[in-house]
Amino acid sequence: MSDISREYAEYVLRFLDENSYLFPQFALKKTNDELILLGSGGFSSVYEMYNKERPELPFTLKVTGFSKHTVSSEEFQKTSRVQWILGQESDYIVRILDTRELALKFDENGKVTDVRDVSKEIWEETDETLHLQFVLMEKLDRLIEKDRFGKATLLCRDLNSEDEVLKLALQIGQALAASHADNCLHRDIKLENIFRDPEEMVYKLGDFGVAKWAENGNAETVVYTDGYGAPEIERRFSESYDATADIYSLGITLYLLLNNLRFPGSDGYYAKSEVQYDPEFIFPAPARASEKMASIIRKMCSYDPKDRYQSMNEVLVELSSVTDRDEGEYSADLISLSDMVTETYREEKNDESDSDSGHHIKTRAERKKEQEIVDILYKEDSAKYFAVITVLMTLMIIGFRKDSTVALNWKFYILPAAVILEALFLRIKEFHLFFGTAILVFCVISIMLIGLTVPHIILILAVLSGRPVLTLSGGLSSGIWVVLAVTDTLKYLEFIGRWHMGWIFMIGLFLAVFGYYRMRYYWKNNYFTKGDEIPGNVELLDE
Repeated sequence: MSDISREYAEYVLRFLDENSYLFPQFALKKTNDELILLGSGGFSSVYEMYNKERPELPFTLKVTGFSKHTVSSEEFQKTSRVQWILGQESDYIVRILDTRELALKFDENGKVTDVRDVSKEIWEETDETLHLQFVLMEKLDRLIEKDRFGKATLLCRDLNSEDEVLKLALQIGQALAASHADNCLHRDIKLENIFRDPEEMVYKLGDFGVAKWAENGNAETVVYTDGYGAPEIERRFSESYDATADIYSLGITLYLLLNNLRFPGSDGYYAKSEVQYDPEFIFPAPARASEKMASIIRKMCSYDPKDRYQSMNEVLVELSSVTDRDEGEYSADLISLSDMVTETYREEKNDESDSDSGHHIKTRAERKKEQEIVDILYKEDSAKYFAVITVLMTLMIIGFRKDSTVALNWKFYILPAAVILEALFLRIKEFHLFFGTAILVFCVISIMLIGLTVPHIILILAVLSGRPVLTLSGGLSSGIWVVLAVTDTLKYLEFIGRWHMGWIFMIGLFLAVFGYYRMRYYWKNNYFTKGDEIPGNVELLDE
């Protein structure tokens, strides 16, 4: 309330409340005769109210206008009605109970002299007139709190877990799905507009103040909050936008919750637009997100709208697959997901759910159990192949390279360490393209300076494989060779080079790598397709 002091604004609110200009069945709640201000921001302030007949029931009153900034009466009524209707349709949208729109006039001493109901009377707005808009809503808890420096604090500690963030995502996702089904774009999805019902323990989407009803599903006016707005709105590279803009904003909201309230490319609750909205910027995975959740959020936040999920229903389908809960826990909450998904998305996923194939359609619990078995067996076989490949690579290097002086040259010996680091980046799926390219460039420089060697070839092929196991094997085998050379242990293995046994190890290496890829293909495509039984040495965690 920059134009009017808080004290004067509360004098006006008291006057309106005591003279029943607001909502007759409700009254402003006070503590020590002071109005309870729940929060303020932008152009609005929120106060606590109660029902006179049932004082134990809390409500909130959103007031806009003391800063001399209101939307038109037509727009106010339209957006309020949209939220009222959607609140009746969805359990995850903040319910509006009633609205008021008043015009006030004052005398030279600042006392209220006239109050008009804008919805019932025609009035002329002047500099001496104060136009106020009121929305009476259910009282819910905020998720975050910001201090005067903009630092945000998470108020709901349950959201420190991915399971709770997933719950929020599913519920707010359903709120958006209901909104989009009515051709309504919210356009201001952010943590400040999501609330928690402390009684029902559910999350609700509020503040449809800038929502837009779009007959053809598209909007053109530029409305967004820094960091939450989609690139096509913030960068204005498109004449219009659609529901995918809301999907982007929800993706950023989930990103923040799983990244300690830090925007992508930022170290706090503030956006670095030049980074986040760079077309070449790759979103780092949220700090506390699982691989599956991070993948969904990244797709929601794709720079190009065409690369995002094309409907909120598609997002809900993907989100529902993340949960580790038994199948059916969210079934009462979710709309029939098979009916929600779009045709394009169904075509992309039909190989996962072909009901005409004659195969039994498995529950999520069954799929989870099978995946656990596959993961266990795959990890066991990967470890075996890793050990075999590393040994064969080491012996092949020894067999082909009797002169170990190159191992003591810094232009070579830093390469194995770099390749091992590249294997780590491949595993976590971060920075591996940039780092791998840098390694290949340095390999070429190293070859130009000290000559081509078998270890160079092994390291280059390991990086080009793009597989963490093979990359790590290449780096580790070259590293072992360097250690053997430095410690003068290679002399005990000179017979390998003397007898030209490198060819034998090369053939063995080829067979081991071939077997590794066959193993990957087998676990990925063939397991459980022919009714395989669970191996006796595999123990599963209880569901």
